[in-house]
Amino acid sequence: MKSVIVFFNLEPAEVISVMRGVTSIGRNYPNGDRIQLPIMSAGFPSLTGDSKIVHIASDRTLTSDEILEAANKML
Repeated sequence: MKSVIVFFNLEPAEVISVMRGVTSIGRNYPNGDRIQLPIMSAGFPSLTGDSKIVHIASDRTLTSDEILEAANKML
């Protein structure tokens, strides 16, 4: 299983667990439209030389700061 931070429809981010082979997450908008959100990976290097990989799915463009803030709070 892997944890994915989902940013959807301007709602607060949430973390869900999915099996390793899953590549997208389905969500429904309030008007009934359905969307498949691709799961992406974001890497954040640290000063010690290691890096942190975060899996995300979103229906909007995110900044690296938004992703890192959510990861620090939720993971």
